[in-house]
Amino acid sequence: MSEHVDIHAPAAHRGLTQWDTATRGLAAVWKDGTARIKRLTEAAPWGGDSAGAAFLAAYQKDGGTERMITEGDKVIKGVDELGGKVRLAVTRTRGTDAGQARTIQSI
Repeated sequence: MSEHVDIHAPAAHRGLTQWDTATRGLAAVWKDGTARIKRLTEAAPWGGDSAGAAFLAAYQKDGGTERMITEGDKVIKGVDELGGKVRLAVTRTRGTDAGQARTIQSI
């Protein structure tokens, strides 16, 4: 196992740029999809008869779409925040490495 860590800044930058692009796309798809689900749910196409009431009860079981949207929002937020955390880790690691290099050079 190597005791050497090397973070190639250009590769990290490219990867994080791709992460940001993918995250924006994912967030847009999620926003559009959840808005569509909300519109369709508000239309209540299942009707008001007993079959419709039974469908609605099953549809809303365990929190239904509201819970799915709430939990999905958390996932989307976490994916977005992860890119920033990795970016910060790369920056700090490279900064620490540069600091240690300066210390060693001064010896």
